Amino acid sequence: MAVAHVRLRTGVHPVFRQAIVATALLATAIVLLWEAVASSDRPAQAVIWGGFALAAYATGLLCLVGARQGVGLGLALWRFGPWILVWYALAYGLASTTWDQPQTGSTIAMINVSSVLRALWLVAIGLTAWAVGYFAGPGRPAQRLVDNGVAVLGRRFGPEVRSPVTPWVLYAIGSAARLVSALTTGRFDYLGETASAVSTASGYQQILSVLTVCAPLALAAAALQVFRERIPMARVTLVVLLLVELSVSAASGLKVNFLNAALAVIVAWSAARCRLPKSLVVLAIFVFLVIVIPFNSAYRSTIHSGQRTLTSTQAIRAVPEVLRETVTGSSVGTALPKSFDYLFQRIQEIDNSAIILQKTPEQFGYLNPAQLVELPLSAFVPRAVWHGKPVYDSMYQVSQEYYDQPSAVYTAAGITPVGDLYRYGGWITVVLGMFILGCGVRLLDNAMNIRENPHTVFLVLILFPTLVVAESGWVAIFSGILSTIFIWVLSVAIAFRPRACA
Repeated sequence: MAVAHVRLRTGVHPVFRQAIVATALLATAIVLLWEAVASSDRPAQAVIWGGFALAAYATGLLCLVGARQGVGLGLALWRFGPWILVWYALAYGLASTTWDQPQTGSTIAMINVSSVLRALWLVAIGLTAWAVGYFAGPGRPAQRLVDNGVAVLGRRFGPEVRSPVTPWVLYAIGSAARLVSALTTGRFDYLGETASAVSTASGYQQILSVLTVCAPLALAAAALQVFRERIPMARVTLVVLLLVELSVSAASGLKVNFLNAALAVIVAWSAARCRLPKSLVVLAIFVFLVIVIPFNSAYRSTIHSGQRTLTSTQAIRAVPEVLRETVTGSSVGTALPKSFDYLFQRIQEIDNSAIILQKTPEQFGYLNPAQLVELPLSAFVPRAVWHGKPVYDSMYQVSQEYYDQPSAVYTAAGITPVGDLYRYGGWITVVLGMFILGCGVRLLDNAMNIRENPHTVFLVLILFPTLVVAESGWVAIFSGILSTIFIWVLSVAIAFRPRACA
């Protein structure tokens, strides 16, 4: 009994317990998969079983991956691998079960239920290849290169934020980039004439787009001063910047900006306390469901009402009135069910893979697999150097080809890594590409330590939307490598205090 107690205290039993849970979940996934196969003559019912099977499978992999990650299955440390598996369980697994209800919308109506069932198989195979790549790892040379890069930055800059003014400097840079971009393009996220985003581009737009990331990084810097360094005056800075960023997020018409602001505070809190702030997470989810989603829906309806579209100035002026009506117009009991229904429909990623699987290669032939390398490499060349560089927006392209959207309508259809890879050669490219992606995520996770190295807090915030949610696909993930390194090194150099020996 004493030996068992010692083993429990040393952490052996929790790992063993996670292995048992993982085995049970994987066995459950097999049973649910069997039910899906048995119901294959009833595709709608088979999709439900398949969605639950994929959710159980991804959660089982999460337990296996998290068993070696330490605190909270690696979720509290904000390792990318565990969070990707959480996203797959939710967005590809549980959200797919909404196909037991009638699907509304012209784009969803184009998808056959049988294609959704095939897409679940495709995602499951892709996720398996990803997990094999994650467990295999990138190899010692690649890992040594990344570790040395992180170490060099760590030797030059310490873990403390430079001064109380630093968050304001970062936020000023991000705000200036937003302002200049809006003035030169006439667009501000959802506002303005967005169709030109895929027809014209200037040499400085890419730099401005990257610099806008400094705004949420400013919140993280202020939060690190509050929770990690415990600087009293930093609380005022954090509250003021958070309120300003939430106001800007509301005016932008994009819900993701609110999520990025909340994520900046939550990740910084986790870095200081080495655990997830459950109360803060619950509060953020509650505000998102009760206020952000209803407001955003009403705001977008106000901007585009019938044949009339408001200008950016008119839209921003309408924000206070729309917000007032949102807060006072409905109760929590009314808002929550609608927001939950919308959220599950919105994060339902299996649709994107299904429509690509349904129309490729019958209607749209496979693209050249060499472009999976060529396109990311071409992204490394700045537009300021390559003046004739073509504008490549794969999400806009997919919305036109697969969803029959007119070219004058700028809507970014999700692609996802699995769907993107399938366009370039089918099942083989999915398996090979997801394996490589798994190796790459493991490469990052091995170098990540937000508890000991707060520099990596910034890296989490920069990469999380692209790497975890990954709606824009394989090409976008690898095309952003250089810009990620640039903004990470720049923001760390601005935010953190140089070491005396540097």
